[in-house]
Amino acid sequence: MPLSRRRVLALGAGTGAVAVSTGVLAACGGHALREGGTLAVGLPRLPAVLNPVYATAEATRWIADPVVEALYTYRDDTTIGPVLAGADPVIAPDGLSWTIRLRAGVRFHGGDPFTAEHVVACLRRVNDAATAGDWAPYLAGRFGVVSAPDPQTVRIELPRPFGALRVFLACLPIPHQATLGDPRALVGTGPFRLASATEGMVALRRDPEYRGKAAPLDGIEFRASADGVADLKAGRLGVYPRPAPDQVRRLRKADDTRVQEASGPADLVLLPNLRRAPFDNVGVRRALAFGMDRTRVSQEVYKGAAVIGQGPLGPGNEGWDAEFTPYGRGVSPTATPKPSASATAGPTVAPERVRAMLGEGGVPPGVRFTLLAVVGEASELPDVARVLAEGWNRIGFAVTVENVDAAAWAGRRRAGDFDVALVDNRASYAVGRSAFAVLSPAVSTSGDSTGYVNAEVDRLVEEAWGTADNARRAMLCRLAGEIVARDAVVIPPVYPKVAVGRTGRVEAVDADQLAVGRVELATLHLRE
Repeated sequence: MPLSRRRVLALGAGTGAVAVSTGVLAACGGHALREGGTLAVGLPRLPAVLNPVYATAEATRWIADPVVEALYTYRDDTTIGPVLAGADPVIAPDGLSWTIRLRAGVRFHGGDPFTAEHVVACLRRVNDAATAGDWAPYLAGRFGVVSAPDPQTVRIELPRPFGALRVFLACLPIPHQATLGDPRALVGTGPFRLASATEGMVALRRDPEYRGKAAPLDGIEFRASADGVADLKAGRLGVYPRPAPDQVRRLRKADDTRVQEASGPADLVLLPNLRRAPFDNVGVRRALAFGMDRTRVSQEVYKGAAVIGQGPLGPGNEGWDAEFTPYGRGVSPTATPKPSASATAGPTVAPERVRAMLGEGGVPPGVRFTLLAVVGEASELPDVARVLAEGWNRIGFAVTVENVDAAAWAGRRRAGDFDVALVDNRASYAVGRSAFAVLSPAVSTSGDSTGYVNAEVDRLVEEAWGTADNARRAMLCRLAGEIVARDAVVIPPVYPKVAVGRTGRVEAVDADQLAVGRVELATLHLRE
């Protein structure tokens, strides 16, 4: 029976008190892992949206992941395995019909059985552009008929092959269908349930009725933290996901704090507007790409914790090729390399080569443009924009920087009102390791298109999303990425590493999961 609105709210309020984490963490000594206790997790701000069917933002997903599960998930080795599904999907030979059997015996928090009708309701919502929210760029309009032949079976009919669907089914959580209209609701089938949500804290507690192995923690508390490093050092927090680069440096210097890093998917990208002169000129875009001071961005902004950008695909994406170096190798003359910086040394910025590229495009030096830095979850973007602008200005461009928030960027992107934008997508919670998000601006039919039209890229990407063969999809994305890099359509300055800060009193997070943008909080132990 579906949950009533009253039952949804009752589940959200919870009935048990959550243990205060400060005392637990501060009192720990030694190194043995233990069961129980409450983990305190700090976020710069608590999200307004808790329901993950509305938002793909990291803060929302860090809170929702222990509560709301997906049909599939990335395993430790980054392959995909079933969770709420009972097995791999059965795909028709033509790729246009997917049948998924669900795991038996699964129940939502509160006791309702997990059935196909919940999955169907969720998939229909994200398929509708009017209700898809953050999932719209990835899933809206992708499905034909979604049905439940019986309570344990979901059938998805597709208008065209979409082999990459399994990636999205590993990223899309399935909440109780009664919560689909409430962005603050959080009711799922996971090892934790929502206990309370206030302006200053969201508390989860372990679900004693969870079907699988009990989580090692009694509870998880998410708190707003103005200074995550100070709170970690003082023992008020156990984990601080995604610290900024300057915070990472402070964490490394402290005695009882740890930093874990992994190379994740490409998130930080430069997008020239090909619908606006002079960026409709490939010579200007190539000059922009070759004139980018990547080494200085890596060393000054990310303190070396970034891989030099060499094309749209990053180390965490399918199709990444470490040997693909269209911008060359070497060290930028505008930065002073650190002794340990050889791994992050970028291509040499050669002003004469940049001027030659402009000449080939029939454009004189001194191109003027505004660099739009979209400031959102990544607080370091203004610094990246400043470093890039300073480097370009030294070699003959005339660049000014304008900082805007995500809402302003969405409107200006729709209107085509920008020259060049610097964007941190942080899309891996929606797209996993796939190149879906980073290649999307180069696809002429995409809603994210920046005006690039290349029939070969369109064909390669459409075939990549159509195939269920992971190796083939990676190969097709690599080929498309090489063309997009050649034509300077999606230009990452660097691929920042994904970092998480924690105290020594908390077990290390799963590095393979971190590489796909995830912090698996539900599996962590505190230390004695």
